[in-house]
Amino acid sequence: MTIQIPFKDEIEKSQHEEAINQLLEEFPEYRDIVRVSYLENLQRLIIDATIRTYLPIFVSRQVKDFLGSRH
Repeated sequence: MTIQIPFKDEIEKSQHEEAINQLLEEFPEYRDIVRVSYLENLQRLIIDATIRTYLPIFVSRQVKDFLGSRH
């Protein structure tokens, strides 16, 4: 299953890739679910977002909360 995200440009896409990479560094034991969790959360938020600048922060926080609860 591929999650399709409607990025507005390559800059926005690279910002989210950077956020995913930071999460992968922070949670190497969850390498298999970090990307999927991030993209699923992003997919829900990006549809209604009018200001998308802070989405990497919000989505990363949601993923951290999710992964933190798994400990």
